[in-house]
Amino acid sequence: MRSIFQESQKAVLTLPPKNDTEAEIFSQWNFHEGSLDFDGQEFFFPNGFHAEARAKWLDDSLLMVDITVDAEIQAECARCLVPVSLEISGKLEYLYYSHGAEELEQFDDFMPVEVGFFGRVIDIMPQIQESVYALIPTKVLCKEDCKGLCPNCGMNLNEGSCSCQNENVDPRLEALRNFMSE
Repeated sequence: MRSIFQESQKAVLTLPPKNDTEAEIFSQWNFHEGSLDFDGQEFFFPNGFHAEARAKWLDDSLLMVDITVDAEIQAECARCLVPVSLEISGKLEYLYYSHGAEELEQFDDFMPVEVGFFGRVIDIMPQIQESVYALIPTKVLCKEDCKGLCPNCGMNLNEGSCSCQNENVDPRLEALRNFMSE
């Protein structure tokens, strides 16, 4: 399956008039289905994903952009490898600033993005990608109390007990076993 992000992919946002701090611009994009390898785990986006952006000038050199991402993702449970479907949705706030802008400390709720200069449009695809990565869970579980797989036979322990004898304990952990039986 192809990657959800293509190298030449762009998300071009037309900027509001530069001197108008009241004007707000809204754009949206629908991205095609694909997959994403993140931290060694494969995530599938069977219906692609939807992204929206709202942009507004705070002053001549500070552009606030709110990026919202919504998607259904599929991945394997980290413990038992069963396929799991879940929704990701969230909004991240970015502050685009031109080189040399001052007093960014007051905007510490925003993720800063430095740009060389502001033209009439800006490509926000890197921040959309960053938003998707930020919303993907670090560990996918089919359920909170997933028991995982038997390390000997590979049986899904959520479906029942296996007949393996769990007496084969790592000798380095033998002291803990003796401690627990006291």
